[in-house]
Amino acid sequence: MSKHQAALALAAALAVSAVLPVPAQAQFFGMYGGDNLSRGDCKALSKTIGPKKIWYSQFSGYKPDPWDRGLWHAWGIGCFKTYKECKSWLYNSQSDWPRLMDFTFCKQGLPSKS
Repeated sequence: MSKHQAALALAAALAVSAVLPVPAQAQFFGMYGGDNLSRGDCKALSKTIGPKKIWYSQFSGYKPDPWDRGLWHAWGIGCFKTYKECKSWLYNSQSDWPRLMDFTFCKQGLPSKS
């Protein structure tokens, strides 16, 4: 396949994907897609520094969909060695996904499982 044919095939695939509707499972009241913002391995970090020394937070938020079809969702759990790392992750998440936010402030220790 020549470079020209490959470019035409790519252009055709992109044109078709732009016309196709978003799958129903990816839509929820005008909210599309989703990104996992999770950082850190809570289990591994718990084994190395102990569960009570981990800095932990959760985040969920939205921003306008890049194709102007609604909102794009992001969520995540962060586990860090320091408060500074946790606060930085939470601040960046809030800045990048400022709509309909739901989060927990950075706290030391993993939450107990109910």
